[in-house]
Amino acid sequence: MLIIIAAVIAAQACVTLAVATTIYEDWPDLYGPYLGQQPAGMNAEIFAPGVVSTDRSEINSVFTPDGEAFYFTIWSQETGTMIMVTRQFEGRWSKPALASFSTDPTDVDPVISHDGQRVFWSSRRPRPGKVERRDNGFDIWFADRKGFLWDDTQYLGPVVNSGTSQVYPSVTRNNTLYFQAIRAEGFGKADIYRSKMLGGAYQSPENLGPVINSANYEGDVFVAPGESYLIVAVSGREDGYGGADLYISFQRPGNEWSPLQNMGASVNSDKRDFCPMLSHDEKYLFFSSKRAGEGDIFWIDAKIIEALNGSGSE
Repeated sequence: MLIIIAAVIAAQACVTLAVATTIYEDWPDLYGPYLGQQPAGMNAEIFAPGVVSTDRSEINSVFTPDGEAFYFTIWSQETGTMIMVTRQFEGRWSKPALASFSTDPTDVDPVISHDGQRVFWSSRRPRPGKVERRDNGFDIWFADRKGFLWDDTQYLGPVVNSGTSQVYPSVTRNNTLYFQAIRAEGFGKADIYRSKMLGGAYQSPENLGPVINSANYEGDVFVAPGESYLIVAVSGREDGYGGADLYISFQRPGNEWSPLQNMGASVNSDKRDFCPMLSHDEKYLFFSSKRAGEGDIFWIDAKIIEALNGSGSE
């Protein structure tokens, strides 16, 4: 039975790879920063419409620290989720291909460390020593850079992956890992946790507490490189616009987080807005939204963050 399950998983992975190689056959010539797109302003707009953001479902986008590669997740009922990458060669952006570390059709949520040497993502792929995928949650995995490629995928381990599910990792400049998790001791449906790295190992995750977490669903956390602020998608709040909104909290003296503040109508919509991520140069905030379909990637000038700092609750 286990052999059959392993064979089915391998077959699904092959289908994913085969489909991934044919999706972007009509990829246009794109040159320059941000795939040659006109810079975003102070109101959120679709990123690379008809090119990256299409009639498929696109989520979870991130640039490498040098701005030379762009990773994003696409989803279809046929293939599941696939993490794609386009790279800039001699100024031109390549046709997106399946990321080398994305070998399972449940891979999502890529994020890259600030030195560019490690990629984290979430997946339901089998844990080490197992052949069956997790059927009730996700784990965080990683791979280290090896030259121009990524080395073998690695399970982050049972210390971080100790809850029912853990997704959407965000890593700071000092390698502290923030993520969403479902755990018995949580405040609500899903909470935000933090795991510090000490001696090269991640420590037992700590809940960020009731200022950030509540009886609602808090997820998809992004934390600024220096931990000066965090952005989180929350559903169920009375001040929300729709299915889920992006909220921001700023680090105050004493390492305390300010109460969550809705980022407003220039960012949020009456649909689900989620998966925030800052660009490599900290000039733009990227996020995903269902306002125009099953899922697209949006971006907005990151000055919106400074505009909100001090305008909300202290």
